[in-house]
Amino acid sequence: MRARLGFPIVLVVTLLGCAGDYENPFDGVNLSRPPPDDSEIGFVSAAQGGAGDRRDLFAADESGTPVTRLTTCNRESRPCDVLEASWSPERERLMARRRADDTNGDMRLTPADGESLAFLDLARGTEAVIIAATQRVTGVDWSPIGNAVVYSGLGVGDREDMFVMDPNGANNQNLTGTADVDERRPRIDPTGTVAVYERIEGGGKGRVFIYLNRNAQLQITSGGPGEGVLTGTPYQMGSDADPDYSPDGRTLVFRRLVSLGNGGLGNWDVMTVRGDGTGLATIATGPGYRGAPDWGPRGIVFSEIDPSTGLNRIVTIASDGTRRTPVTVAPGSGLQFPRWLP
Repeated sequence: MRARLGFPIVLVVTLLGCAGDYENPFDGVNLSRPPPDDSEIGFVSAAQGGAGDRRDLFAADESGTPVTRLTTCNRESRPCDVLEASWSPERERLMARRRADDTNGDMRLTPADGESLAFLDLARGTEAVIIAATQRVTGVDWSPIGNAVVYSGLGVGDREDMFVMDPNGANNQNLTGTADVDERRPRIDPTGTVAVYERIEGGGKGRVFIYLNRNAQLQITSGGPGEGVLTGTPYQMGSDADPDYSPDGRTLVFRRLVSLGNGGLGNWDVMTVRGDGTGLATIATGPGYRGAPDWGPRGIVFSEIDPSTGLNRIVTIASDGTRRTPVTVAPGSGLQFPRWLP
């Protein structure tokens, strides 16, 4: 029997009423819309005609058409850069990992400005920063059952820790609190009970672990062969990263750094493994960058960059690696972090 994460009961985020002169934490208003009913995949991308280094949130069906822009914060009057989004079960609200403040005054939004976590209600066009950019949020997931949000960011000793909170930011708790280990990129299982994450100890290779409770974390993978570090990242050769659960919760998908180079992006395979660490299988391989995979009822979706053409694609594949289907294609590296919409 698996122990529970101890996620707190959801406190639903609502707009404050008009009674009294209280500061409204949701006073940030942006032009936005929820994904159309027939949209199946959400992703971030640079908007056509927008600033090339800033991204917004989009949605499309599995065929890649039509593509619908969901946020419009990529404006000079209110610039931001959306890095990743995780959706609530009813798909009108989300948690967005993003940059929105030019803290160093260089007139750009870059990693030096940090990464915040913001709540967005796309139907109402409202937003609120839940976790400040100074915590440098590196991953986020909204529980499939809606009761909690997990994220990773700076914690004890300025190392990455894993946190859990209510969707409105209340009851924020550090689940790991380790001064010499990075716990990052968490994803919650379909029952909302446990979480899978990547763990990097003392600058070693990233490995996939399951968080059962504060005193028990189960190692699932051991990483692959090779030496060397991918510059500008926390990853050594052979690191396993970005795990996610299958819809039945029995199997995990993740990506592995199999070689360096490729313009600093590295070459990554997409792999699966059972929840007990057996049955390791490679389902997408060959030269090229492959981003964080997401596993939904219709298969696995991830972004990739073809080194021979430089084209950036979002693709879907079946759990055995067959039925490879391109969803949408763009030049450069703007298409990132696709997820199946609830």
